[in-house]
Amino acid sequence: MDELDAMIDSLIPRRTSGRRFLAGLLLGMIGGAAAAMLLMPRSGPALRALVAERAQAWLGQARSILAGQQQL
Repeated sequence: MDELDAMIDSLIPRRTSGRRFLAGLLLGMIGGAAAAMLLMPRSGPALRALVAERAQAWLGQARSILAGQQQL
């Protein structure tokens, strides 16, 4: 029975911390955003302006969330 228990234990995934999940989620979001920007049908200057505008909006939201002024 010990061998069977060992085999079952090896098949059951171990719980990991939420940090690995969040890191993977963040990495996936960044990769998806980069792919979307590369595949977007916009010219270079228009794309840079759009990215700068959205980055400023996201930074503003992040700052207000970190300051406790806004809920997620």
